[in-house]
Amino acid sequence: MPAVLVAGDRSADVTSVRPTSLATARGRRVGLASTSLVAITALGVLAGLTGTAQAATTVPLAGADVYGVLGTTVTNTGISTVAGDVGGSTSTGTGPTGANSIVHTSGIDRNDVGAGLAGLTAAITNARGQTPATDVGPANLALSGPLGPGIYTSGSDLALTGPLLLDGGGSYDSVFVFRATAGLTTASASTISLTGGAQACNVFWEIGSSASLGAGSTFRGTILATTSISVDAGATIDGRLLAQDAVTLISDTVIRSGCQTGLVTPVVAPPTTAGPTAGPTGTPDGTPTATAPATATPTGTTPNAPRYGQVGRVPVGSVDTGDGSTAADLVESPRC
Repeated sequence: MPAVLVAGDRSADVTSVRPTSLATARGRRVGLASTSLVAITALGVLAGLTGTAQAATTVPLAGADVYGVLGTTVTNTGISTVAGDVGGSTSTGTGPTGANSIVHTSGIDRNDVGAGLAGLTAAITNARGQTPATDVGPANLALSGPLGPGIYTSGSDLALTGPLLLDGGGSYDSVFVFRATAGLTTASASTISLTGGAQACNVFWEIGSSASLGAGSTFRGTILATTSISVDAGATIDGRLLAQDAVTLISDTVIRSGCQTGLVTPVVAPPTTAGPTAGPTGTPDGTPTATAPATATPTGTTPNAPRYGQVGRVPVGSVDTGDGSTAADLVESPRC
């Protein structure tokens, strides 16, 4: 099999290798070393994410708080369900009926979105200004392991290709702020789960350009997008979709879970009481002991004694001795 070249490997530097081959081998080593460094750096950064980053504070939404979906334009295909107001200066497929419509579990449709967009702009500024932050680089958050409260920032894109767990550490007041200078992309069927008091109302995604959520994905938190948000079919968002430009939905669901404060109260399971235990039968190793059935003994007999019949009357007459002669006549014996 071909040799595997790694950074620092000198095995190809032998006199029998021609200059062209030597240069090629060295070039491959450099390329492989560069790739390895990128991979190791990315994994190292992601490994460092596990736990708690710098403290974050909740992002005030002001006029944008009432919205489940907000944009300059809102386009919906199919039937979507939204909790909260739906606002867009231009909206398509957002009416209450028809093949392309939005069902409100709360809130109304709004065309005057000035106050909402102003609140969104202020929220973006607040999220960008929070410090100090943990720099994660261009990261796939699915590789990070559980994340604690804090500020996570990327100078390029953020991605999510699988599950992400956010752990509030026992406090309902824990806040998570994710920032990407460029975009956010989540894969189909990717998920964000919450534990330890983490709540969707305290998770914020400040995106410098556009966010794209995959089909059938489960997303949690409020997206604050400078440009646009597009959501593929069948996604569920626990939070808000707020964009300064366009929002596009395809038969999606936007919910807004409740928000609590304070510490999480541990749930203590009641002690268990063992029920009565039946006494063991059989040998110590648990094998039942076979018991032979009792054998009835006939009345008037002795067990295991030879069984002889008692003759009530001795026969009378000659006894053939076998040689032609006869024995004396036998007389009747008295009865016992």
